[in-house]
Amino acid sequence: MQNKFTEEEYLHLKEQMKRVGTHLPEDISHLVWNSYLKITDTREPVPCNCGKNGSLWAKAVGVVNDYIKQNG
Repeated sequence: MQNKFTEEEYLHLKEQMKRVGTHLPEDISHLVWNSYLKITDTREPVPCNCGKNGSLWAKAVGVVNDYIKQNG
């Protein structure tokens, strides 16, 4: 089972990630980014939510979704 998050944090993250489709809701962007950093154990500045950073956000969403799949 996962160990990067408490059970409560993990369940909240899992529920919020259900809202992400082809668009990342702005109100959960910090949750996604901070979760990505925690999962990857890296420190990267938060990118802006503009289109030019779409690939960074897609990478973060992918990492978080993979983590949820592996630990669900």
